[in-house]
Amino acid sequence: MLEIGAGQAPHGRTDVVVDKYIDDDFERPGEQGMSFGRPLVVADGARLPFADQSFAYVVALHVLEHAPDPVSFAAEMSRVGAAGFVQVPSRQSEVTFGWPYHPWLIDLVSQQLRFTPRGDATAPAGPLFHQSFASSPLMRLWWAAHRSEWHHSVPWSGQLDVEVEGDSEAPATAEYDHERTVAALTAAYVSGRTRPLPGGVRERLRCPACRSTLSYTNPLVCKGCDRAYPVIGHTPILLVTNC
Repeated sequence: MLEIGAGQAPHGRTDVVVDKYIDDDFERPGEQGMSFGRPLVVADGARLPFADQSFAYVVALHVLEHAPDPVSFAAEMSRVGAAGFVQVPSRQSEVTFGWPYHPWLIDLVSQQLRFTPRGDATAPAGPLFHQSFASSPLMRLWWAAHRSEWHHSVPWSGQLDVEVEGDSEAPATAEYDHERTVAALTAAYVSGRTRPLPGGVRERLRCPACRSTLSYTNPLVCKGCDRAYPVIGHTPILLVTNC
């Protein structure tokens, strides 16, 4: 199973994690930092560096709402996986709690996720709701009793169906910094916290730019376009901007 964007708390059944922001926790929930409990590939969800149908199941929990291009993100999930599951915050959740790094309001219509630009929509009482959720067990019970109002949960098979209206940008986002990413991965490797990729996954790695096969050396070299990608300890960094 592949999980995208949950480097802070991978699912118990996850075999491989894809995460782009290793050293910047701005878009992670609460005060959670990066976990290295599962084999990791540093990559972009809109350019997954794997061969077609590499995984039986692909999961993205509260990740797709961060994406500048949900169509490409969903298409990549459908390309590399046979089936999967996504969960995103509802429109009601965005205007009640609010997160500055979410550019979209999302509705679920007949198992299709529909993304609308956030525009000027805000959550005026958002800080109060977040603080109350963190401090009050009763608030969390109330939230859990109405969970379906706050989340859209979508299992999919074959293709994840999304529709996007226009373009949107979040007011604030995490930032990728290559030097800090390398430093964080190096420290995790030296301290024994990272995990090697399973052999079968290594064989399914592909160039995120052209999808050609890679020579599994350090750096990884694309056999199609000759781009080179670094491997830090156990972890390949497969981002087009840093090849």
